Amino acid sequence: MICLFHGDYGPPDPAFAVSAASAAVHGWAGDASLLKDARNIGEAEAIQRYVVKGEPVSWCHQGYSWVDQDAIGWFYLSAMVLVVLPYLIIKIKTLRRGLGDRDASRRSPEAASGLRS
Repeated sequence: MICLFHGDYGPPDPAFAVSAASAAVHGWAGDASLLKDARNIGEAEAIQRYVVKGEPVSWCHQGYSWVDQDAIGWFYLSAMVLVVLPYLIIKIKTLRRGLGDRDASRRSPEAASGLRS
């Protein structure tokens, strides 16, 4: 998904309005409702460029644009696989080993007496 920013295309133009008639005049392809969030001609042209390619478009806030990047998702996935998953595996193995030793000493009295001496 393409993330556009209002600040990249200049200030809002109060005289700019998107309608079916203006879409026909400018030769914009597609539905005029896709252009409803445009505040000036630059934003409408930017939307048009991506719509022609068949890509979805959304408007983002400057401060949170980094959240939508694929690199952030890959970072969290790699942290999970390389840090959290090995920690959990080691923790489970340690707990099983500890429980296995306790169960063995409870089951056989010989093993328990061997531990006492």
